[in-house]
Amino acid sequence: MYPILFKIGPVTIYTYGFFIFLGVLSGYFVSQKRAKEVGIDKQQFSNIFFWTLITGFLGARITYIIVSWQTFIKAPLEIALSRSGFVFYGGVLFGLFYLLFFAQKHRIKFLKITDIFALATPLAHSFGRIGCFFYGCCYGKITNSWIGIKFPPGSPAGLENARVIPTQLLSAGFLFILFLFLFTIRNKITRIGKLTGYYLFTYSLFRFIIEFFRGDPRGSFLVFSTSQWISIFFVFVAVIILSKKQAKYN
Repeated sequence: MYPILFKIGPVTIYTYGFFIFLGVLSGYFVSQKRAKEVGIDKQQFSNIFFWTLITGFLGARITYIIVSWQTFIKAPLEIALSRSGFVFYGGVLFGLFYLLFFAQKHRIKFLKITDIFALATPLAHSFGRIGCFFYGCCYGKITNSWIGIKFPPGSPAGLENARVIPTQLLSAGFLFILFLFLFTIRNKITRIGKLTGYYLFTYSLFRFIIEFFRGDPRGSFLVFSTSQWISIFFVFVAVIILSKKQAKYN
């Protein structure tokens, strides 16, 4: 709703980008703390975080282009340079592929690394969703209920010219609560992979449900959106991780 946070001369600070920055920064400090707790070198983790972040952002953009191909071919430059246009699950998938590569190369348990990111991701993601709210993307369906918000003209949600469900804020609230839950139980968990399993299961279940209330253009296949199919996949992955007896932390 407020795409521009402030201006300093010729420099414009966009609200969406500012909250993405806060998300990355908070995610880094939380994950760095967890890396230290499980015995991963600070410099080594900084390298992991940096390249996972880059890979994740590229994956999120590439996935958006794939699921919105018809829109992309009509205005490729506009889509490529847009401040929005990211698919969170695409970033997760690409990031996981990089983490798998890194874990095999350096002989570190894969789930030990994903546990670190599973703790930090919901916090960073919650800031990102607040950014989505201020920009007006990732909005919900049109509604006449009290919860509905009418976004200003010119924003993606404003094109609906009606009150819409603020799915961005609902997601941000849920993600922050999920982070608090995982952060609280992190030292009570003795086996590798449990944080990853709890995160994947809880978030994927929530994402599957919230998708029914999304009103922005969605990629879909059969009866579900692309994100819902990925959510179903990750729920099964989470169940497998949680059902297996993983190694203990050292």
